[in-house]
Amino acid sequence: MKALRSLLREVLSLPSGAVRPCYQAGPSGTEPCVIVSVLTSVEIGTTRQAFDGAREIERLSTARLTTVSIEAFGNNAYALMQTLTTLLQASSTQAMLRTRLNAGLVTLSPLRDLTTVMGAGPEERAQFDAIFSHSDCVEIDLKRIEHASVLTRSDI
Repeated sequence: MKALRSLLREVLSLPSGAVRPCYQAGPSGTEPCVIVSVLTSVEIGTTRQAFDGAREIERLSTARLTTVSIEAFGNNAYALMQTLTTLLQASSTQAMLRTRLNAGLVTLSPLRDLTTVMGAGPEERAQFDAIFSHSDCVEIDLKRIEHASVLTRSDI
């Protein structure tokens, strides 16, 4: 998720710390802030298993569809999210997703204006969901058996 936040910050040309995980403290002031959080992640098909004898590992690969919520706060939040939904579909962003995250954009939900009154005035908010396809890969040590004891019985 950290790599996705970094990519979104770069695509939007936002300053460091402007794209945050959902569990960090909320935004303050009118500067734009983007919150990125995973909603769901579902496995597609079954996990593939492969054994690499030279490295003595088992590699498990799972294809996934992950739904991510992307929400902006601050001045021009709606316009910022409109720009992001367009930029996510640019060939340069698609290439960055493939090379950096080994992921692809599948679909975007409609953009929602969530502006609300907070205290004395409005707090601008906008949000959409993005579904990404990607693979999770886990490697497990699977050492060979070099020696084994064999017990035989002749009384059977």
